[in-house]
Amino acid sequence: MSVKRYEKWIWIELIGFENQDRDYGVGAYLETVGYIPDAVSLLLFTPDFIHAHNGMSEEHILPPEVCSYNARPYGKHRNRQIWTNFQLKGLVEQLQKHGIEVYCAFFDLFHVHNPELPRPSEWCGAHPELYEMRMSGDAFGVINPLKRFKDGSYYEDLFIHDLMTVMRDYRFDGYHGADGYSSSRLSIAEIDYSDDMVEQFVRFIGDDLSQEITMNCDQDKLAMKQRGEWIWKHRRIEWIRFHAARWASLWQKIMIAIKNEGKKAVANSTWTRDPFEALYRYGVDYRQLAATGIDGFVVESVAASLSSGADGMEYEPITEFMAMLASMKAYMPETRLICLNAIQDTNEQWDTINHAPTVLERDIYTFSNLYVQVEGKLKRSSAGFMACLGDGISRDGWKWLSDRWELGFDGNPERIVGVSLVWSDEALQNSLEDFMLTRNWPVHRLMDQWLQKGAPLHSFVNISDLEQANGAIVVANLHQLPDDEFERAAGYRNGPSILIGQMTERLARLTAAAGLNLVCEPDQYFCVTRDAMGVTQDVFLMEQADIEGELQHIDSINDAISWVKQLYFTSMSDDFLSRCVETMERAAGAPVVVKNQEFIRMTVLEMKPGTWRILIHNVFHKYKFARIDVGRPIASINVLTDFPGVPVFPDGSEFGLYVPGRGMVIVELELNEE
Repeated sequence: MSVKRYEKWIWIELIGFENQDRDYGVGAYLETVGYIPDAVSLLLFTPDFIHAHNGMSEEHILPPEVCSYNARPYGKHRNRQIWTNFQLKGLVEQLQKHGIEVYCAFFDLFHVHNPELPRPSEWCGAHPELYEMRMSGDAFGVINPLKRFKDGSYYEDLFIHDLMTVMRDYRFDGYHGADGYSSSRLSIAEIDYSDDMVEQFVRFIGDDLSQEITMNCDQDKLAMKQRGEWIWKHRRIEWIRFHAARWASLWQKIMIAIKNEGKKAVANSTWTRDPFEALYRYGVDYRQLAATGIDGFVVESVAASLSSGADGMEYEPITEFMAMLASMKAYMPETRLICLNAIQDTNEQWDTINHAPTVLERDIYTFSNLYVQVEGKLKRSSAGFMACLGDGISRDGWKWLSDRWELGFDGNPERIVGVSLVWSDEALQNSLEDFMLTRNWPVHRLMDQWLQKGAPLHSFVNISDLEQANGAIVVANLHQLPDDEFERAAGYRNGPSILIGQMTERLARLTAAAGLNLVCEPDQYFCVTRDAMGVTQDVFLMEQADIEGELQHIDSINDAISWVKQLYFTSMSDDFLSRCVETMERAAGAPVVVKNQEFIRMTVLEMKPGTWRILIHNVFHKYKFARIDVGRPIASINVLTDFPGVPVFPDGSEFGLYVPGRGMVIVELELNEE
């Protein structure tokens, strides 16, 4: 019996099926897809789906926005159809007959932006007290599931009751907590400073703030703005931890109800954010959510759509999202992470499979080949992909996707020819307060910038697993580790270690005790390389920058910004970052790019001794010729991707080929014995 290497999920609207067929179009759809997915999540758009549910005693028509995303009138294969509750239940049954788990999903949205269908919300529109409230005092018309009704009862209790009713009535296998139900839609720097949420906050911290803030000012926009600004300035860390506790409490309730029904639940990650920014910007602690017993996260790794300019964006997030996915797995090594594969979305008007296939291909190969070391073994960060969205894709399109998923998850490398970044749960928590005071870079920001410079950095290891790890490691922000974790990092002897940090009085004592004997000024960044015997091989320092000017206006920095906009960070020396990358390359013995270095990036996997698989990425938008020196004589080269479509021959320790714009090719090398 073959072992399943990865999971295939599909997120799809009802418009993707045919309610006039006896099987609701399931057979024809699966024939087009060409495989049986592990799970299908039905995107039903609005909370009205559960709250305005009228039961199953009679057949009734579902709202048009439930029948297609935002009630869009047509898709590539059919017009939007009028679905009934009985037909939806029949669709769920037909999918389940094929062994597919069926999840229900909806956003916190309820406004239909379709001028041909001006209609009010059936339930959400009647409860403005639940809307997210901006610091300005203006309501943002989406549901905030952490709020309370006018009578003081919690929305979440009604939500869970109605959700369970709908899941029983339609016999869904699980709940997919989508945008708005896994985090707020806006940053907690901006929301929600309503009387309700502030009262909950005050009760949470157990501190009477009535002398500092006005407790009741929902009708006074100026007072609400002043109250919000005071909380974000003076009680920011408590505000963050309050939201983390509230989201964990909500999902704890959800999971108790879900498990009691013998069902499952997954949640979207927080707006493509890594563990640090999910916590700082949205008050979501992934580890706390994982502890509720959640069955996994759908990770918003939608780089292809953003790289292609969806919604008019000028944003290239691939390395940022690599750092996000890898750090999430390091933080939650036992939690299943399903990557959201940004294929196409007619309502949002982007289509990468037709308009930017090289970028989509890059995403698939990249996100399937990030790893974490667990007990000395490599484990993929991603457990599979969720096709987003799954209607309107041709049979050839599905074959194209499946072939690339198969290659992305093909084989299990024995090691990565690179360095593993050390993850610390404690350092994550310490970085919150440090960031507020200094705006210094957290770990994911460093990884992102190093990857942009070509660092061979495609795996993490949680510091709790460090004794069993192997190969070269890099420890970023050494100063944020607690004493016992510093000793663990300084004592690593299973390969070279690169220790990077900012000098503090405490760290000076620890480094001296560990035999590092660094000579640098307070707050200065340093990089130390040690071999497997603990002997220092190299030390260099970052030139001290005058950051006083940068921090003079730290209280006026605006954090109330969209997730596609970068937080404010203090500057770091580009030369220092580049030298860190060069150090990683030497420590890992990684191949080097000898032509078009500024455009070519690599992931190098040792599938078995003497066999290297190299994923070659061109960051430029036109073809670039990559010439690579692997440092060892090459016996043969096998091209695994469709492109370039011609044989590639070795030239001693070097080889070269063209890589499409913003695309990726994969080759496998057999190396001669040294």
